Amino acid sequence: MEDNAMLSTFEGLQLRFRSLVKRFLHDTDAAEDVIQEAFCRLWPRRESIETPSDAQALATTVVRNICIDRVRHEGRIVECTVDEDRDTACVSSVQESMEISEQFEWVNRYVNERLSPMQSEVLRLHDFEGYSFEEIAERLKIEQTAVRMNLSRARKAIREQYKEWNK
Repeated sequence: MEDNAMLSTFEGLQLRFRSLVKRFLHDTDAAEDVIQEAFCRLWPRRESIETPSDAQALATTVVRNICIDRVRHEGRIVECTVDEDRDTACVSSVQESMEISEQFEWVNRYVNERLSPMQSEVLRLHDFEGYSFEEIAERLKIEQTAVRMNLSRARKAIREQYKEWNK
């Protein structure tokens, strides 16, 4: 991969990497350090990286591994605080938990079976993988307005069907 392509690919991934590293390390400064270290590790290998998607996959793996190394080196386990009030408010019983699970499965099945492939893909890329409208348009080779329209129609179809299901 040529130098400019590698630079532009990595610059495009920095925001996504920053949020990934913050989840691991809970430190903004450490996030910048990890991203820089990953880039320094990948730069000498740029000739063997053929496509931007290869660069993204390799960079994601390197960033994740650096984070794991740092957590291990510091000898600490990343802790998650528990807000018991929030947890009990969200799911107060096993029955509610089952209902939520059923609803999620229903929505997932509806997305896979009833939405057009384009709507399903746009919804997945935007809402679940966090891609921007511009990134989705580039990836699917469609206009940004088409991305917005497909996302809007997908959400509307799900909302209408969900209302129908809950009558």
